[in-house]
Amino acid sequence: MRFSLRGKILGSFALVVLLALSAAVGTGNLLTRNRYDNFAFERDFMRAKWLSKELGEWTAKFGEDAEREKRYSLPPHIGGGMGMMGMMGMMDKETQRDWTSSHIVITDLSGRVLYDDADYGRRKLAPDNPKRVPLYDENNAEIGYLYMGQMIPGLQRPPELLVLQRAGVISWFAALLIFVFAMFLGLIIAENIVRPIAVLNQALRKVEEGNLNARVPGKRRDELGDLSRGFNNMTASLEHAADQRRRLIADSAHELRTPISLIQARIEMMEEGVYPLNIDGLAALSTESKRLAALVDELRILSEFESSESTLEREFFSLEALIHEVVEAAEPGIHQLDIAIETRFLGGQSEVSADKGKIRGLLVNLLSNALRYAKSRVLFSLRVGEDSLKLHVEDDGPGIAVENQERVFERYFRVDKSRSRDSGGVGLGLSICREIARAHDGSIDAGKSEMLGGARISLYLPKS
Repeated sequence: MRFSLRGKILGSFALVVLLALSAAVGTGNLLTRNRYDNFAFERDFMRAKWLSKELGEWTAKFGEDAEREKRYSLPPHIGGGMGMMGMMGMMDKETQRDWTSSHIVITDLSGRVLYDDADYGRRKLAPDNPKRVPLYDENNAEIGYLYMGQMIPGLQRPPELLVLQRAGVISWFAALLIFVFAMFLGLIIAENIVRPIAVLNQALRKVEEGNLNARVPGKRRDELGDLSRGFNNMTASLEHAADQRRRLIADSAHELRTPISLIQARIEMMEEGVYPLNIDGLAALSTESKRLAALVDELRILSEFESSESTLEREFFSLEALIHEVVEAAEPGIHQLDIAIETRFLGGQSEVSADKGKIRGLLVNLLSNALRYAKSRVLFSLRVGEDSLKLHVEDDGPGIAVENQERVFERYFRVDKSRSRDSGGVGLGLSICREIARAHDGSIDAGKSEMLGGARISLYLPKS
């Protein structure tokens, strides 16, 4: 059986409130009854001690006759002087009524009832009952026991307890009203919790149907607000990723179509005799096919980084030595371009734990990018810090406009004019560099070279 969240919240709230009210009212009634019983016993005990002398004399003189002749009448000698009624005559009327409402039972030493003013109905009480006041004769000898009010065992409770019982009923009725009010309040609280979840659930269904621009209100300043804002951030990221994917597919199709179209057009012209089938024609076809292969290879590299199965084969190596290797491998092309390569290394050992193959590819891309736009100079500067390494690759080319310094790392992005397809590259090199840096918990950014005046690409890598 499936219960809604609203029902679970209300049920839990009702259970907690019901238990709390039951414990509070029940404990309150019990404590009140116990406190009253203790108070009434102490009151009657003090009264009994006050009357014990007069009733002790009566018990010594007239107890047996009274028990034998008139069990349920007042002691015959009390009615004047300083007897019981004499003492009561000294009290005000309110106190007299209070005293006369207390029932009295007198027994001898064996527990046999001599006097019963409470319609008690028993002929004998247990002689070892501790709740009693002893009675003494003139010689201070113990001759009997006095029980009064709450001291009488098994006596029907006095009328005051009826008031307590009614008060207990009223308290339970008040608890019921509080419970109803609490449930109304719980319904409001449950609705306040469930409503945003229902809105979020509707938005999730929209996302499930493919609508990635679904958003929910995120103004609340609590965990549900955090959840709503997290959902909005997630859908915004998914929407951005979907846009990037569509753009990648469109750009990739465009980039692939260009060399394929050129190869197809040149082959058709060769077949029709427009271009001769010679070395120059084949070289042009080879150039376009290489460009196509380079694009496919870079797309493969990007797809590897986006795959959840992508892993790094880390090893310790010198970044300084790897930079020298990359520069030396590019020496033939560098000489043809007549560009000077400078290297500067500051700090201690440049040992780093990273995937050497991927870092090599990153350095090759940075060098190729710098050579493509440099006029005469390229500078590699490596600074070794305590926990990280900073590498700057600078050139004296046209540089990158401030508004494009973030966008150069986007796929297929090119700065117009100076950075076009004709000057080489397909617009994926810096994107690959960014993915490699992120995979190593590093970062990469672009800026202006203060020394050479062109572009500066800065790489930050942790040592481990």
